[in-house]
Amino acid sequence: MSVFDIKNLPTKSNNELDKPLIMLVDDEVENINVLRQLLEAHFQIITGLNGAEAIELIDNMVDPTKIQLIITDQRMPIVTGVEFLEKIVDRMPDTIRIILTGYSDTQVIIDAINKAKLYKFMTKPFDPVELSMTVKRGVEAYQMRQALVNYAANLEQLVEERTEELHEKNEALNQALTSLEELSLTDQLTGAHNRHFLKKFIPQELAKLKRELATNPDESIGFLMIDIDYFKKVNDTYGHDAGDNVLVEFTQILTKCCRESDWLVRWGGEEFVIVARGQSIEGLELLAERIRSYVESNVFDLGCNQSINCTCSIGITGFPFLNNHFETLTWEQTLNFADLALYLAKNNGRNTWVSLLENTDYNYSELIKGGNCFYENVMKNLVDLIELQQVIYRKPIADKQLKF
Repeated sequence: MSVFDIKNLPTKSNNELDKPLIMLVDDEVENINVLRQLLEAHFQIITGLNGAEAIELIDNMVDPTKIQLIITDQRMPIVTGVEFLEKIVDRMPDTIRIILTGYSDTQVIIDAINKAKLYKFMTKPFDPVELSMTVKRGVEAYQMRQALVNYAANLEQLVEERTEELHEKNEALNQALTSLEELSLTDQLTGAHNRHFLKKFIPQELAKLKRELATNPDESIGFLMIDIDYFKKVNDTYGHDAGDNVLVEFTQILTKCCRESDWLVRWGGEEFVIVARGQSIEGLELLAERIRSYVESNVFDLGCNQSINCTCSIGITGFPFLNNHFETLTWEQTLNFADLALYLAKNNGRNTWVSLLENTDYNYSELIKGGNCFYENVMKNLVDLIELQQVIYRKPIADKQLKF
């Protein structure tokens, strides 16, 4: 039996109706009861035992947008929390959405933020004070947003008599829009992840990698730095709209070549980064060759019945760059090595890949004593280090000399 039935709603007193309306969704009645006891003093509460039931309840409401905030569990039968919020986000765009779950997973968090446009992701067991404060702040955010919407609707008649208040409201709106933009994790043109995404989530991936290295020393995170060759000519010759079409189609190719677990990040302009877990250097090189070949054979649609062929260059490296020396280089420094490898690929005719890796037969103990000295030495003296075989490079054609 459902915990809540819209047909059996009790008559509310005037004081009760003044309370903000929130929804609790969880397949465990005990969890709903705990949340109800915590929140019912300040809020009207409606409940559903799963996502499907909550959707049905919303469908039967005269105005579901009256629900100011939803707290849902993630792991539920039939419809998960993210799926439930994703289904109702268009109908209730202003409703504040919170996922409360005992299951913490990077992909769930990513989906919740990108698909369900989440306000907060909280894990169980939760702190009652923190949860109560989060709900109150969320309802306040909802109410402030509604106030801004209502204010904008009546802006013309209010502008003369409330000029100062208009200025304050616009400042608040601009700050809210700025905050939302900063929190965005997706590149708006291509749909790939952006730099903010990488910087936000890679620390926990590195922490996970460090734990795994204790039992599996071959674990690593691979970096591919990818750049479209002569992309400036596309913009200069056909215009920026055509260039945007190439970027979008290029992103689709990279997505097809990657695994679902790989991260595709638009680093800037026509430069992309692929972050691949659990790939050997040979596996990364196979991925790079697959991308190179796919791009080379593709015909890019520029629009207006125009098309063009493009190629790309790729630099490859892995973290940790030096095996058994996890802390010697940061992930940013290692990514810069991939950028160096990309430069070598560009300098050797483009439409190719180059990988940089350690010489496993070399003892790096003396080189890393000086902290960042090894990193600075590679960045400034790569050619010398390659000649000394302190750094090794690989490329598709083994018998062709690399040009520096």
